[in-house]
Formats: sequence, C-alpha cells, structure tokens
Amino acid sequence: MKTYSLAWQNAKRIWTNGSRVFVLNAADSLEVYKQSAPTTGNGTLTKISETATSTAALFDATNVWMVNSTVYALTSTGAINQYSYTETPIIGTIAARLQSAGVVATGLTDVSQAWSPGAGVVNTQTTTSDPDTTGQIAKYSTGPWAQLDPEVRTGIVGTIMADAGPCLADPDPSVQPYFATPPDETGGVEAVDPAEEVALTPSNTVTGKFTLGSGQPAAGLRVTLTANDLGDGATGQTQVPFLGMATTAADGTWSITLPGTLPADVQQAKDDNGGILNLEATAEGVTTTTNTPMLGVDTLSSTTAQQSATVSGQNDDGHTTLLAPNTVSSATTDTYAGSTDSSTFAAKIEADPAPAPDTVPMWQSGNSTLAANYNPYLINGHDVSAEAVRAPSTPMDSGNCWDTKEAISTSTKYTVVGEAHAGWDAKSTFEYESSMSSSIDTAIKTTNSWSIGASKELSQSTGVSVGWSNKAKYSHQYTVPILYTKWKKQHWCSGTVRSTWYKIEASKYHIPAGGAVGKVGKDVSSKDGSENFKKSPSANRAYLQGGGSTLSLSHGSSVKFGGAVSAFGISLGAKTGYDSNHRQRITSGNQTGKHWVWGKNGSISSGKAGVFYSK
Repeated sequence: MKTYSLAWQNAKRIWTNGSRVFVLNAADSLEVYKQSAPTTGNGTLTKISETATSTAALFDATNVWMVNSTVYALTSTGAINQYSYTETPIIGTIAARLQSAGVVATGLTDVSQAWSPGAGVVNTQTTTSDPDTTGQIAKYSTGPWAQLDPEVRTGIVGTIMADAGPCLADPDPSVQPYFATPPDETGGVEAVDPAEEVALTPSNTVTGKFTLGSGQPAAGLRVTLTANDLGDGATGQTQVPFLGMATTAADGTWSITLPGTLPADVQQAKDDNGGILNLEATAEGVTTTTNTPMLGVDTLSSTTAQQSATVSGQNDDGHTTLLAPNTVSSATTDTYAGSTDSSTFAAKIEADPAPAPDTVPMWQSGNSTLAANYNPYLINGHDVSAEAVRAPSTPMDSGNCWDTKEAISTSTKYTVVGEAHAGWDAKSTFEYESSMSSSIDTAIKTTNSWSIGASKELSQSTGVSVGWSNKAKYSHQYTVPILYTKWKKQHWCSGTVRSTWYKIEASKYHIPAGGAVGKVGKDVSSKDGSENFKKSPSANRAYLQGGGSTLSLSHGSSVKFGGAVSAFGISLGAKTGYDSNHRQRITSGNQTGKHWVWGKNGSISSGKAGVFYSK
C-alpha cells in the first residue's frame, strides 16, 4: 500500500495504467501524474501536465479504465468509447493529449461495469433481477468487438476493482493455483467410480415413529395410511385411497403391511411414478392437560425394490415425525399472498446469489420471517410440547372415516436437482436424463406457520435430457421446472370434519409455457479451490491424473440442497439419486500432475460423498 497526500479532494475519477495516474476533476479538467516506480507502486507522483484535453463523456461515464495508452469509458447508454493518450516532449514540460478514437461497442444496456484484464480484452458484468444469472461476467475482444466467453463466472455482484496487474508475473500453468502456502496433498488415492449398491431385500411393510414436540414417544395413537399421488388435476374435494391403520407402540413406532394387491388407481399412480408409491401417514390426538388438538403428518414412499419407508425428514437421520398443535379449522384459509413473498426466509435465500445453506429452518412463515425464539407449541400462553397426548375419545376406523384432499393452488418453480464442480483446468458435466430421480421436502401447516416435513419421491418420466457437458472450470447448480401444489386436507368421520391441515408438495416435472426444460443455477465455485481443499478430511480426498481422466458419481444420493426451491413463500430442500441417467462428472485437463477432488460427506469410493468438489 502507498498513500499519496495530494490535493485530490475535488477529483471526480482517478485511474491509472501503472506509469501514469489520471485525475479528472469536478471542474472537468484532467491532470496527469507520473509514477516513478510503477512496478511496485511505492514511488512518488509528479504532475507532468495540467493541460491534457478532457471530455464530458469521461466525466459522465459509468466506468473509466486504461490499458497501456488507451482509455476506455462505459457510458450510461451501454456504449464503450475509446480514447488515445499521447505525450509530446516540449522544452521544460510535456504536452499531453487525450483524443477520441471511436466507439468500441454499443448495445450493452444491461452491463453495470466493465474493465480490461489485459490489452485487447474487455470484461463486462451484468446484473439482473434473476438470482440465478445475476453477476454474470463475460469476456470480449476489442478489435474487432467479439464475444470470447459468454460466462466467465456468474454470481459476482457488487463493485469490481480490477487491474491488468503490470507488476505480476504470469503463473506457471502446470501448477494448480493456491493462496499463501501450498496445500498439503497427503491422503487420498487415485479416484475411481464408486461401486454399485447392493440391492435391498423386498418388503411390503412401511414403518415410522411419532413423538411429542419434546421428542418423547407418542404412544397409543391411531395411525392412518393413505396413498398420496392421486387427485392431481381434480377439482373440488377428492377422497384419498385408504391403505391401512395401526396404533403407535410405547416408543411411538408403528408399522403397516400394504395390501398384496393395490387398488387399480393406486397401482397406476405407482407405475406412473417409476415404481415408487408415495404415502401419507397421519396420527391425531389431544393433550391431556389443556385439551389441545395435536396432529402428526408423515410422508413416506415405497418402491418395487423395497416396500419400506425411505429414511427422510428434516435431517435425514431417522424417520421420526413430531406432533404439532392442530389449530387450523375447516373454515381456516391459508393467508399466503404473493405480494408478501419478498419478506420471507424463502425469498431471501432465493435472492442470494451465493450457494444456499445445507439446511433450512424447520418452521417457516409464508408471509414473513419468524422470530429466532418462535415456539409453535405455545398455545394460549402454555407450552404444550411436552404434554402427554391421548387418542381422541371417538377412535377412527376405516368404516365410517375417510380423508379428502383439495387443490388450493399450483405453481411451477425451477428446483435445484444437483451440481457439478471443476476447478483449475478441469471440465464438469451434470446429467439429468429422461426421468426424475429427486426427493423434495414437503411442508405441513397445522398452525399459523409451516413445518418442513419428510420428502416426497419423484421418479416420473420427463422425456428430456438436461444439464451440461464438459464446461471448463465450471461449478454450478442445475434446476428443473417442477409443479408444486398446495393442498387442503381433512379427516372426516361420520360426515364431520375431525382434522384439517394444509400441505405443499412437488407434483411432477412441468415445463411452463414458453419456459426452459432446465436452467443453470447458482455459481458454487466458492466451495472449490485450494483453501477448501486444505480444510477437507484427508480420507475424503482422491485425485485424477491429468490428460482427460474422468470420475463420475453415478450411485447413491446427492447431498441435501437446502433452499432448493421457494414454493408459496416456503423454502424446501431437495436431493437427487445418482444412477446411469443422473450423475456428476469431472474430466481432468491437459496439465500434468494430480487433479484433486474431495467428497463432502465421505470418500468418493464409498458412494456416500453426496457431491465432490474440485481443487
């Protein structure tokens, strides 16, 4: 750093090419100073001209920068003008001139900043209202003006301070970039694709567990199991197929064996979803002290390979569902309004160009953010989270009780289904082909706010292949359009509504009119690089040899992408199952040596990495 104590308090702009410093004053006059040590910047400044020609265009420009003897200016109308700077020695002084040399480019109306990383090249930054593409950096040549790279990087927002770096030496292209000290590359083995998973033993039993809000078991409650994928496209109330009942044991667990032959409409829904049957289990009760109605809603799925509940839920560490107060009545309407969406947690995550957090809050509001100390179990000043719960006085049975669902609204949202990484000189590929393979959070509303529930499995045919292939030094998420439905659901017994709740869940892959089959999402390159490599567990590391070696994750599941989508003001997470049609792949570049990668949740070969990053 070097501080210059000069009378520049009236300066409108200051720019430099290293050896010269230009000061454009508020009076629209241009002063030129000589830097005695441009290589280090530690020299002294001497004014060499007070008579250099200035222009109003420079004064009003959005950006002004310089490369060698050429000055560039980005105007507010989206043009880049070019000026030539010359010096003519005269006895005792220097005559400096800045003359217009023409227009380099026009039509850059969306460009918010521009600069040159070197001679003959201009980079531009475009900022938009779309959080998936804002902060896009593009590269152009200046003679003639032509695009060299439409997306050097996205997600770069704010003011950019860039310089051609005349005092820096070019890096050795055979050495991976690092900051400060070289990273320790011990640990890890040569990367190989993970082995295929062993097939699970088939079973037609589904299981789960209900607890109080405090985590204590909810025993003695009747559990009703229904099919969850029917009723799409229907108007008004639709009765939901009943598939079984059970009672929670002393530890809150329950199990139900599915019928050997499913009803025809249920079997069709299962076939349409790639052999996966989505189910919903509910348990209702009343607290013993305050007589508060309680309701638990669980989402499960079964497949032809294993007809048992998938392990899912908020943290994917066990299939346990909390009971919550059921203060929603049959007359209650959901109060979400699109105009309030911008103040929700979901909107803040969606608008942030940085990678979303791995988890989202379990309790959310569709109208605003919730207080940090929000307690959904506080009913009329009393915390009911630890109150014992008993079964209702009138038990449910399949003879005179049933469930209904009614679609309240639908919305198509682009949802994160995966990401791929490639740092240094590597190339990344992300494939999401022909069919879906994603688990997406559901949201349940039994009170004034929503709670994040277990995931719903989507395995329908899409008929399209999306993603990207072999993009150099490219780390991004990928999103696909999915239709979300908000349902109003009810328990009925003998013609009377016993319980009411709302549910938000993914329905199907759905391309909106005029919409894209898929979109590149947020830039996640911040998770790559030598600094993150230094922090990674050595057991999770593996390397590829240079020269086009490849590595694919094509077995197991991806990580849980928190904030994968904002639906009706609620932020939901999602993950994708890897297989031959859904994978993350990296290809090493031509540089010699090892190209290191590391798994987020485990080693590459274990099949539990979830996603791998690139050094």
